[in-house]
Amino acid sequence: NERTTLIICYYMKKIYIVLSQSYSILAKTIKLFTKDKYSHISISFNEDCTNMYSIGRKYKYCPFIGKYMNESIYKGLYSVSPRAEILIYELTISDEKYKNIKRLLDKYGISCKGYNFLGLVLAIFNKKINRKKYYCSEFIYKILSDDSVKLFEKTKKIVKPMDFEKIENLKLVYEGKIIDYKLKKYQL
Repeated sequence: NERTTLIICYYMKKIYIVLSQSYSILAKTIKLFTKDKYSHISISFNEDCTNMYSIGRKYKYCPFIGKYMNESIYKGLYSVSPRAEILIYELTISDEKYKNIKRLLDKYGISCKGYNFLGLVLAIFNKKINRKKYYCSEFIYKILSDDSVKLFEKTKKIVKPMDFEKIENLKLVYEGKIIDYKLKKYQL
């Protein structure tokens, strides 16, 4: 029984669901309309959030041009918003789902044609537009609701970052300011 537990643990991996709220005009506007605490979502494969994946702004100061990108709480928009709020959840998943998430990030991310700004605006009015572009929660939802992953049910027409808190077995890692999380990680 102890050996079985060891083998099962060996084949389990961790991913991190990272919700954030920066002080950008776009983030504040999204928060105003959704009434949610967080307006952005990313996936990370490491707890320190040095490599997070999502659809985000291509240029630090221009929210209208976006792309699939590798984000970090140490670079880009987060480096100029150290007091921005983040919420980090840990999720233990099978090795197979872990590999599928990485594969799907590449598959959909590389083929992504940019930021779905129009889709984001329409989402405010509960309308959906199908394009080869995504906004952050739409992209992460596509990955986590895929049949090979199934961490999220394909029931929603419009999805917001806060909807991801409904995933079963999430473990809270941190909630607070980015600067405090960086300091906490640095002290360890």
